[in-house]
Amino acid sequence: MTTKPSVARTILFSLVFLLFFQLVADFIETIYTFGLLGTNIPPEVVSILFFFSPLILLFIRRRLPNHSALLLAGAAALMRALEVSLDKNGKILASGLGVGILLVLLPVLLADRAADDEPAAREMGAGLAVGLSFSILLRSVGAGSDLTLLYPWLSWLEAAGLWALAVWLARQPQPQNQAGETQAVSFWTSAALCTSILSVLLVEYFASTSPTVLARWSGLDYRLIVGLLALALVLYFWAFTQGWLEYISKTALLVWNALFLLTGTMAILINQVPFPAASSAYPFNQSALNLVQQIPLLLMILLSPVALLDLLHLVADIRTRRPMPRQLAGGFALAALFFLIVVLGQVFTTVYDYIPVVGPWFRDRFWLVFLLAGLGMGLPLLAVQSILSAEARHANRVLGRRFLPVAVASLVVAFGWVLLSQPASAAPVVRDTLRVVTYNIQQGYSVNGTRNYAGQLAVIHSLAPDIVALQESDVARFSGGNGDVVRTIAQGLGMNSYYGPRTVTGTFGIALLSKYPIKDPVTFFMYSSGEQTAAIEAVVNLNGQGYTILVTHLGNDGPMIQQQQVLQRLRGRHNIIAMGDFNFTPASDQYRLTLQSLNDAWVQSGSPSTPGLDMSQMIDHVFVSPGLAVTAARYVNTPNSDHPSLLVEIKP
Repeated sequence: MTTKPSVARTILFSLVFLLFFQLVADFIETIYTFGLLGTNIPPEVVSILFFFSPLILLFIRRRLPNHSALLLAGAAALMRALEVSLDKNGKILASGLGVGILLVLLPVLLADRAADDEPAAREMGAGLAVGLSFSILLRSVGAGSDLTLLYPWLSWLEAAGLWALAVWLARQPQPQNQAGETQAVSFWTSAALCTSILSVLLVEYFASTSPTVLARWSGLDYRLIVGLLALALVLYFWAFTQGWLEYISKTALLVWNALFLLTGTMAILINQVPFPAASSAYPFNQSALNLVQQIPLLLMILLSPVALLDLLHLVADIRTRRPMPRQLAGGFALAALFFLIVVLGQVFTTVYDYIPVVGPWFRDRFWLVFLLAGLGMGLPLLAVQSILSAEARHANRVLGRRFLPVAVASLVVAFGWVLLSQPASAAPVVRDTLRVVTYNIQQGYSVNGTRNYAGQLAVIHSLAPDIVALQESDVARFSGGNGDVVRTIAQGLGMNSYYGPRTVTGTFGIALLSKYPIKDPVTFFMYSSGEQTAAIEAVVNLNGQGYTILVTHLGNDGPMIQQQQVLQRLRGRHNIIAMGDFNFTPASDQYRLTLQSLNDAWVQSGSPSTPGLDMSQMIDHVFVSPGLAVTAARYVNTPNSDHPSLLVEIKP
């Protein structure tokens, strides 16, 4: 006899998976923050050991009480509600503890005998799909950031809802058909199945929970990415509702996984940039790819529901083995280690120049990180013995029909919000001055390491700029919590934006924002023997006059060859405004070389001093063509970033 799936338990699972995505993103982002700030490794980093919390279950020989999973879920929700408002030291501990609790909760849920096997698989499968839909909604409305980070009271509401649901479930009568002998599960079988389950969550975190990640991979229109993800999820739920998933054989599932992995790896390789070894090959443009060339990425998105189907089969298989929690402990600990290795590998593809010995090997290997995550998800399916049966098809349809409207509604709102939030270009008007700002935003963090998108937006907004240049803005990846500070600032200012190098290239993030249309934007790369750097070149028209805008962030110490190549690209251009973190001071040879063809806007305005700043050590500059009249310039020093912003007013 098969019991129908529980709607309440499905809601519980959807909140648990949403919590997992939120806590993991915050935990990894906070760990990265300590390295970004260049501080000594604090004792709190030991919280990374929370990834191995499933080992605690090795010491539990009996089955846990039926309500233990509910208590663990509530505790994780409490950690999430707390950590969003804490400083970086408290945040790393609270988010790490929350991740650890969830990594204990997952094997407990899989070994829970308070629910039948097939309904439990469907509850968890539907829960992951709904949780993913909620994540996309929160990220879309939050301009790339989870909305609960912008409004912490929402995380308390989320925690309260989960606790209320847990209390209600705890009071419900437990099913009587909990019999069944525990099967012997080998360590390696357990490790394979557990690794596949965590890899499902890893792949979703890697690319699907935050649509802006795929948009920054490729430079494709954000609306297209959100729309395709929403379509893929709705189609999956429709198939779930119709009971079609039971017809998919193990062979078909493996083929689907292979196609997803192939298209995803190809999508990254197509969008990566092969960097020549010879300095004479630079500067060169990042190639512009049309929609046809991005077909592998589009197919990957449409194939992405395979991760949800994988979870259905994996959960069904594990539950039919009726393991004790301790039988899954070692497998989940090893799976968590794999999860952590893949995350660190992705981070190393960006910070390779700062990691001795092993770091350089990760340069240009973003594709390999995705490949590992996909293999971790797909290969263990070979060990799956139990494929979903058709016995519970009717119950499956009922569950799908109840949650299809919820998923569709959240995805429609997400897509609609993205469509409506696109900034409209301001009509060119006659103005006395053109106000430009350059700002190194330190990946969206303040001086003390607090995530501070709102504070940096407020700084820029107070300067009332027409054009903004941002540096260190590449946060749409693991290390930045899969956020998008550029989208947050551009949307907050109502400006058009052009983002610099595609994030799969592993370079500094730079961006150009403008009230007026950005014409002919292009990203080009300069030679680097270490960390790769790039620049944006574009044209902005105002009052019938075209301005050549350049945004860049040179490597450490502003290598001479990089500035030479920047100046080479600007040769013959008119009305130049070159902005950025040049990483060289006014006493450097690079600065003197630049003044042979351009003027320092700050000097031209009269070199006003700024309290708290040593003006001889400034590395953030705005250079302009000799024919442009600078009427004012000032550095604005605040704790919202480790760099001051620089405002320059130019008379058109």
